[in-house]
Amino acid sequence: MEIIKLPVGQEAPKDSDCINLQPMADGRYRLEGSALINCGDSAEAESVAMVDGGHYDSCEQAEAAGMAWAATHCVQTLYISTAP
Repeated sequence: MEIIKLPVGQEAPKDSDCINLQPMADGRYRLEGSALINCGDSAEAESVAMVDGGHYDSCEQAEAAGMAWAATHCVQTLYISTAP
């Protein structure tokens, strides 16, 4: 999987496979994402979204969980954005 980590505050391109790391007031990070599932020989891709995918103690933990989620959906290129 190709990883494209965007500068803080920059959003991923529309229609891209992406995860978004959002800092919370208590210092933890919330994870959200969207992907277009296209695994194996499937002729049609299916869109999937992760809303409130969990709260993590660090940005790195949220990022790792998001990359694992993307891998299960056969993402080829993943954009990672972090809210300011």
